[in-house]
Amino acid sequence: MIICLENLQAGVEWWRTSNWGMDIINSEYEGIYKARASGLTDEWWNNTVNLLWAWKAIRSRRAPNTKEEIKRRGGGRLAELGAQYDSIRASSKSEPNISDSQWDDTSELFELAFQIKCCDRKIGSPVFGSKMCHFIFPKVFPVVDNLATGIFDYEFYWRGMKDEWQRFNKKEEAIAYLRSVIESPEIHEHYPFETKIIELSHIGYAHAQLASSAEMPEYGRLHDPRGWETIREPSS
Repeated sequence: MIICLENLQAGVEWWRTSNWGMDIINSEYEGIYKARASGLTDEWWNNTVNLLWAWKAIRSRRAPNTKEEIKRRGGGRLAELGAQYDSIRASSKSEPNISDSQWDDTSELFELAFQIKCCDRKIGSPVFGSKMCHFIFPKVFPVVDNLATGIFDYEFYWRGMKDEWQRFNKKEEAIAYLRSVIESPEIHEHYPFETKIIELSHIGYAHAQLASSAEMPEYGRLHDPRGWETIREPSS
């Protein structure tokens, strides 16, 4: 399994050495939850575009790759996004989380977010969609990132990580450990421990795989997070 205490600890250490801040984004959730308090409004979208830019989800080689373009494209989808937001919120008595969610109920929100940045799933990266949806429902959507986790088909990734999280039998220990390393006077009441443990475990797993692949003989096998084996071809 990708989600395990060893990978979580390795992911935290990678985060630490990357100088991303050892509050592990805790300080940002106050603003994220506050921004969406009145729903997915124009004000929420303006704040979210700024966050997406800061989290390097917009800048890319392909257009749209400016804040202005993203703001315009997303602004035209706010009504649809808002309807999906309301539907998911109504399905849960508390803050929605990945344990209680189903992909079929959340997929349309992700598709709408994905289309703001790129309409072609064959060439488009899920980074923008994962980060935007994380800003809407932090406890439902894990973040994927080119540098930290690597990128994969998001539906397959989401389903696989939800399944692993459901089977992970050391949730309390993992949450207690993550609480102990977050450097903050107070952890937000809705800090997304579920998706952050998934993300950090995947970071630890992915970077361990990269390190080991550098030492493997050619034609060595690597396991990707979807459970498939991929052949590492010999270098030319």
